[in-house]
Amino acid sequence: MDSLKENFDLVQTLAAAAMASEKVGSSHQLLVPPNYSHKDISELVEKAAPAPFRKRGTVQLGNIASLLAYCADQNGADTERAADFGYLFADPETRSITAVFNDHRGPTPGWRDHRASFKAEYTPEFDNWLRHNKQPKSQTEFAEFIEDNFADLQGEDATNLLNVATTIQATTGINFASARRLQDGQTQLTYNEVIDAKAGADGALKIPQTFALGLRIFKNGGGYKLTARLKYRLAGGGVKFWYELERPERAVEDAFQGYIDELTEKSGYTVLIGKP
Repeated sequence: MDSLKENFDLVQTLAAAAMASEKVGSSHQLLVPPNYSHKDISELVEKAAPAPFRKRGTVQLGNIASLLAYCADQNGADTERAADFGYLFADPETRSITAVFNDHRGPTPGWRDHRASFKAEYTPEFDNWLRHNKQPKSQTEFAEFIEDNFADLQGEDATNLLNVATTIQATTGINFASARRLQDGQTQLTYNEVIDAKAGADGALKIPQTFALGLRIFKNGGGYKLTARLKYRLAGGGVKFWYELERPERAVEDAFQGYIDELTEKSGYTVLIGKP
């Protein structure tokens, strides 16, 4: 009887040993029936722990200051800086910056799954001027657009342009007859305002060739000066106005380069141009 009990206890001990998890490297393995195949339960073991075994995940940040603060937090108080294991990737095409804190830096491989990202978003005012760029407008539409966005205009030509817009908007029954370029580079439009069927009043509008805009390109970013060329087309006694921004992509590139320079100077990480 004692022998039978000893055999039973031995079987239980062997079964328990066979079902016990075994740590292989950084993973936890378990032998389970019916085929006695190994099952990786590392994720379950980690979830049961008080804290994750390593850092992972991606955070979306709203400005460069937040990205710099997050990068600084990854360095911690260790003698080896986190910057020794990661990179910052700046992509001018998508205007995005991605920090990969556990990258393949040097001879050390990394999981590349602990990240922080930032995307430079256009301000509403810059996006508004971009959307209306090179879009012809009627006299009234152009006047209303200039009035609604007058706060973005800079310099003496801004007031002149507003006067042109309000004059056009306030005048009804107006027929534009001709246009000529003046010595100062501006254009003079000659028009005839029909008072009644028999009488009329002649006048002239002096419009600037260019005007300046003061805009923030990116949200939470600095301001930039852009130049716009004022265009017009006479047709059937009326006139169509539009403007053409001078190389707005250069301003976007310059503003994004400012972010790259700031991260290079302050983050402690190597900044690479490209996609992670």
